[in-house]
Amino acid sequence: MTAPSFPPRLTLYYSPKACSLASHIALEESGLPYVAAAVNIRAQEHRRPEYLKLNPSGTVPALGIDGQILTESQAILTYVADLVPECNLLPRTGTLARARAHQWMNLISSGVHVAFRGIFRPQTYGGESREGIASVSDQSHQNLTKAIQTIEERLGEHPYALGENFSVVDGYLLVFYLWSHDERLQQKLPERPRWRALAERVWSRESVRKVVAREREVRAYDLPAGFALTMDAVRTAA
Repeated sequence: MTAPSFPPRLTLYYSPKACSLASHIALEESGLPYVAAAVNIRAQEHRRPEYLKLNPSGTVPALGIDGQILTESQAILTYVADLVPECNLLPRTGTLARARAHQWMNLISSGVHVAFRGIFRPQTYGGESREGIASVSDQSHQNLTKAIQTIEERLGEHPYALGENFSVVDGYLLVFYLWSHDERLQQKLPERPRWRALAERVWSRESVRKVVAREREVRAYDLPAGFALTMDAVRTAA
């Protein structure tokens, strides 16, 4: 049996500004060599036969690892962080801090992400009836408001989600902070000063701006006020 390579051959399949942005940031932060392969959901590229053959779920993110496919953001973020323990992208296994990291990521994936999906694609849960769509959209706005309140409470006065240091959790939170400024939101969301402060800290990282610049070459999505990209970031993303 051939021993697995290290570092493994990594290919990230992502869509611009999708939840895959968190995995994209994690890989850039890790310093590991990887290939970033765009699968633009807005252009329905995730439904192409060649992608479904590779990843039958048709989802992003998907991480190719020496020819195998790993899906789901939390799994990918954990895997990448554990490849480079020296980068401290997650606390070590067996600690309460590690459990807190997964507590955060579960909140993001099962609470925040689901609420946004109910707002952006309410037919996923409400079917095609006008009443069902309206009901799902309204309830999802309420759920998102509660999730934002939870995020604000959990962040407290710490600079990052897990305390004093950046982790993959912070990149994951940035994704949905960007989503919270999406023009498709029909109702005003509550103020989120602590989340914004964290997002600004994450945005200040060169790796994050580089990844966003790369993604915007595929689809030039809007950014919140104050989240500008310099020409240096654009050049390094090329």
